[in-house]
Amino acid sequence: MSVRKLGFALLLGLCLSVYASASCSNATLVKNYGFTITGVNSSGSLTASVGQLTADGKGNFTGIETVSDAGVISSNVALTGTYSVKTNCTGTATISSGGSAAKFSLVIVSNGVQVELTETNAGTSQYGYALAQGAAICTNAGVKNTFGFRGGGYTSSLTPYAYSGQVKLNGLGGVTGSESASFGGTIESFSLTGSYSVSSNCTGTATFNGSTGNVTHTNFVIVNGGQSAMQIQTDANTILTNFVQK
Repeated sequence: MSVRKLGFALLLGLCLSVYASASCSNATLVKNYGFTITGVNSSGSLTASVGQLTADGKGNFTGIETVSDAGVISSNVALTGTYSVKTNCTGTATISSGGSAAKFSLVIVSNGVQVELTETNAGTSQYGYALAQGAAICTNAGVKNTFGFRGGGYTSSLTPYAYSGQVKLNGLGGVTGSESASFGGTIESFSLTGSYSVSSNCTGTATFNGSTGNVTHTNFVIVNGGQSAMQIQTDANTILTNFVQK
């Protein structure tokens, strides 16, 4: 057999082995997760949410979320729900909050570490994903480090906003850093100072003061063993989320 054919046979065997070993059930989801979902709701409004879900391994969810519905912010909204996972690692979920229920299709990847989500309620166009919290140390000191971030979205007047930057958390609740942003195509760069507070359940809040005079407030969820966080801006008239990575 030629080297090329041998290499193809080995690759094919590896792929078939990985596929054959992939098997999921409700018990695959038995973790705390952070999640972010963005898109357009059934009313045609831009929406974004960031929150935390606990899956019990038996098909039930509990949690909390922060939602921006066309720039109207609701924080610490309680969640409940159910999920059903097939052996091929796809499934469905229903998540209820604020008196309404959203249905999702889901795909489990990385042995339950990540879940891809698409809302399946008619008239909506929303998608997102969930990441496992992992063994994070959820204190101000536990997240001391330098992080990069990127994010974006819209204002309620549909002005697009995109940004990226770097922040340093000092372990005592203080923030320094820098950011570059495009606000409707207008580019600016500025330094940042601010503060953060981490709760024992791995959620928290942060305030960022830009050297150009802008002040932003966020809620966040720590994921990926403390290596990452999902954030949503909580200032009125914004639909903005970002991802933070160590």
